[in-house]
Amino acid sequence: FYTIEVLDEAISRRRQVAFIYNSVGLDMKLSPRLDRRGRPIRHLVNPYHMVVANGRHYLIGNYDRHHNIAHLRIDRITEIELLDKPAKPLCQVEGIEKGLSLPAHMAEHIYMFSGPSEWVVFTAPVDMMDSIVDWFGTGVRVRERSANMMEVSVKVNKKAMRYWALQYARYVTVLSPEDLVKEVRDDLREAAGRYYALEK
Repeated sequence: FYTIEVLDEAISRRRQVAFIYNSVGLDMKLSPRLDRRGRPIRHLVNPYHMVVANGRHYLIGNYDRHHNIAHLRIDRITEIELLDKPAKPLCQVEGIEKGLSLPAHMAEHIYMFSGPSEWVVFTAPVDMMDSIVDWFGTGVRVRERSANMMEVSVKVNKKAMRYWALQYARYVTVLSPEDLVKEVRDDLREAAGRYYALEK
């Protein structure tokens, strides 16, 4: 709660924050990310919004030394400090130069992966429409292919789409872009191979 309070103040005052960002280790405990000398890295971040996705709280911000947007799990932030230095304006962050539309951003980053979004086309049963809108919002493009199947176009983070397509692999077939089609196909073959080896 203290971290959220500090972030809320930083966002409202448009100030930078500094903190240590942690990963979960094999012991299920948070461990700080370390530099080459083995010391915890203290990150300088420009905070813009806090959001909830898939039951988890995220900070949408920008690492000050980089130009792109970042999604950071708030529960993995420790030793946070509010700084006096003004936050970097949104117009200087790649992908949100014209501002950040939270509904569109959340629809494109369904698993909160960072990186650019692109158009993905896939087929799915018509009765999945509710789920697709739940995940991607109402900005999806839909074309009927048959009485039971539809073709859907969405602008989405490609890495997130890869995970989503694997989650719904029984029902969904990715048609483009070609590199994503290959990645999903390879993932499914690898998973089938592991399942077959276990069955033997």
